[in-house]
Amino acid sequence: MPDKIATRENPKSRLSFIPYVSEEPLVKGKSRLTQHMISLIMKGEKHIYNDGKPIVINPANILLLSAGNYIFTERPNGNPGIRSIIVFFDDDFLQDAVRNNIKLPKDPAKKTPNILVPKDDYINNFIGSVQSLINDTIFTESMQIAKLNELLTYLCTRFPEELNNFQNVSVAKTPEERIQNVMQQNVFNDFSVSELAFFCHMSLSTFKRKFQQIYNQQPAKWLQQQRLSAAATLLKNGSKPSEIYLQVGYENHSSFSQAFKAHFGKLPKDYN
Repeated sequence: MPDKIATRENPKSRLSFIPYVSEEPLVKGKSRLTQHMISLIMKGEKHIYNDGKPIVINPANILLLSAGNYIFTERPNGNPGIRSIIVFFDDDFLQDAVRNNIKLPKDPAKKTPNILVPKDDYINNFIGSVQSLINDTIFTESMQIAKLNELLTYLCTRFPEELNNFQNVSVAKTPEERIQNVMQQNVFNDFSVSELAFFCHMSLSTFKRKFQQIYNQQPAKWLQQQRLSAAATLLKNGSKPSEIYLQVGYENHSSFSQAFKAHFGKLPKDYN
């Protein structure tokens, strides 16, 4: 994953500009970012999940992503390979830019761990300038700092409210709040229990133990009950089994029908 590339190349760096190229599909790769990240994609598409919420980045936009735990899917639906520049940087760069360029009060209700903005002429020109420098020996740490500060200053000027309220809100929550938030976001998403634990910044054993304390159930059992209850409501309202199994979090019609019959004693097509 990109953050591991940065760690291998310079584990103590406060910032890194990393050219990232991938021609092979990547499905649900886990990444624990220890620094903030800016993703500048020139080719391809990524889906990034934080707390289960999908963020789609492509050549039309750029993403500012806080440190934290994420799952990446690259090149979904047969899109071409990924070509991008990824910038990893410590929080002090961002805070300096915010202090120097933004005079707005922070709004706790608008805290966000990511900012997705459309590319414009400036950003396209910025990417072009970094591409021309990134493999050159003149692209020293001092020049990288100057380029990062240039981009952050621009973003603070164009999107002051968003940059002012940007922070890693996930780790600021209590463990119980993180579990409840992640589960609410992912009842119908295709994530394993271990991936849900990863979103919560916990080991699998810790996640299961705390989940049991909150819900008095194991995660897999709780998810199944939520999904089948939602399916039963949809069927009662006239939906067909073939129309809803994906909607309620099952990969195929067969597994949905088996789980539904085991829970309700009859197949979905016979439920009304």
